[in-house]
Amino acid sequence: MTETIELRDKPELKFILNSDELDVINSSDPKNSGRFSYSEIESAKIYSERTSWFVSILSIIVDFFTGGGSGGIFKSKANLTLKTEKKSVKIWLRATEFEKAKKITALINTNKTNTQQRIIAIAHKARVEEKKI
Repeated sequence: MTETIELRDKPELKFILNSDELDVINSSDPKNSGRFSYSEIESAKIYSERTSWFVSILSIIVDFFTGGGSGGIFKSKANLTLKTEKKSVKIWLRATEFEKAKKITALINTNKTNTQQRIIAIAHKARVEEKKI
């Protein structure tokens, strides 16, 4: 079963969910593109855009004393983070539909769980067969 979900057309951001792996095509940040096996993905989390209050307040205070005019509200951008055994991949969700990104995150986590359960079942079956011998 393969499902393709495109979050952005230009620059392209596409997720191809296969039964055992995930393909990410990220034209805006090619180093985050690649193929990830569900068995190596430890977590997939989505973060909405949020205000960094500490940095915002600090910049306003500094601006007040210096009169620089650069103080303001600072926000961290929405992203989808894939944590694997070897690295963490942060995919920025600029100009995307956040609800689709939530769906992708849920599908990745579901497929990850299904893959882990299949691996456990295969290992259990191998142990049972080994005991018979």
